Amino acid sequence: MNVKEIVKKYLIDGGYNGLFNADTECGCLLDDLCPCDGEIVDCEPGHRLPGNDEYDFLVGLKEKDLR
Repeated sequence: MNVKEIVKKYLIDGGYNGLFNADTECGCLLDDLCPCDGEIVDCEPGHRLPGNDEYDFLVGLKEKDLR
């Protein structure tokens, strides 16, 4: 098992949909995890959120995670 597989298992077990980095406006989903080839040291677990005019979807914290 490699690090990417370990991270993916953690995300699935925790009910997350992917990773995001709010500082770089970056996010990825489980089916395309880490397309940046491993630059994930500052990423956080996140949920798929509705998109906006620029993106089909966003990855971030749900309101319940902020409490």
